[in-house]
Amino acid sequence: MRLDKNELMVKMDEMVEMLGAETVLEDLALAMSSNELQENLEYIDRMRETELFD
Repeated sequence: MRLDKNELMVKMDEMVEMLGAETVLEDLALAMSSNELQENLEYIDRMRETELFD
């Protein structure tokens, strides 16, 4: 069964409570390919205007 985005966000919140944000973030990054990780980091960079990829 596929979960919708809201259900997935609840699961992620539960994982963060259990494991801590740093562990969940690291595990998500490790689960991605280099291309996926770069795309996601560039997205965060644009949304948060950190200008790390300019």
